Amino acid sequence: MFKRGLALVTTLVREQLGVPVTLRRFLQEQTEALRTGLEILPAGLAAGNITCWHEWGDAWRDGGEAYGPGELPGWKTQRNFKYKPQRQVRQDLLRLATVTRQPQWRGDIRDVAGLQANRAELVKFDSLDVYAQTRARSHLSEITRARLNALLSHKELRFLRRPKPAEYFLQPLWDGRIFLLNGGGSPQFAAARFIAGQIGQAVPLAGELRQCSLEPLAVSGLRRDFELFALSTRDPQAIAGLHDALRRLRAPYLWKPMPQPHAQAQVLFLPRGDRRAQAAAAELRAAGLPDVGKHLSALVLRQHIYLVRQREGTQAQAA
Repeated sequence: MFKRGLALVTTLVREQLGVPVTLRRFLQEQTEALRTGLEILPAGLAAGNITCWHEWGDAWRDGGEAYGPGELPGWKTQRNFKYKPQRQVRQDLLRLATVTRQPQWRGDIRDVAGLQANRAELVKFDSLDVYAQTRARSHLSEITRARLNALLSHKELRFLRRPKPAEYFLQPLWDGRIFLLNGGGSPQFAAARFIAGQIGQAVPLAGELRQCSLEPLAVSGLRRDFELFALSTRDPQAIAGLHDALRRLRAPYLWKPMPQPHAQAQVLFLPRGDRRAQAAAAELRAAGLPDVGKHLSALVLRQHIYLVRQREGTQAQAA
């Protein structure tokens, strides 16, 4: 009994001094309950599996609590060492991504690399051609212009002629591919696209293209001020235990749910300028929890490489 009491007092004193004793013990037991992925794998050809970083700065709700654009809840320590809730609006989160709309975009059917409908099927394939040959074989009995025209006239491809507001083209520049957010007809579209490629037939497409790009300065701003870690929220007790460990350490932090399709994950923002928050960040890093800051920087680099190659391709065509 005496030893247990002494150990408790020792833990309290060490945490008063900023040593994350409770957090370290907690992570030794609960890291796997908190572990999540930064990408939905395999991403495949499904537009719904692309992480919507361009929506992360939007207004959101947590239960009955509403938060404005760029607003984050969390906890902080006051001068009297009292731990209390806080809210912050982060401008770099508001500016994290830009969406540019081209209402009159024109392209070819072969420009489309992924779709929205039939998501469960699309995640199994790496290309629409393979998807067509596997899931749309009945439409490929003839590789002819007549079959192509018949497919393009199919009622399931009405969106190519009369798109609804929710049907448009999406290009996240950190991914590079163009997705068609269709309401149906994925097998017919993939088959038509395959046949067009086989016979060398152009199939013009027209509609609204939304290009989403990450803002490098906004990503740099977030990484300058915070360590960012992704956490699973599938286990409410694990998230509550993490909060309790941070409270015992008196470490300030902010948080926000990850964007779709990560429905059961959140990001923890630990201020770089606070010694206790950095002690907590060191424990989370040692536990191997995903670093969202590094991930976003990797996406910015991927986006830059894509844009450079696109520019070089355009210049080569012009020459």
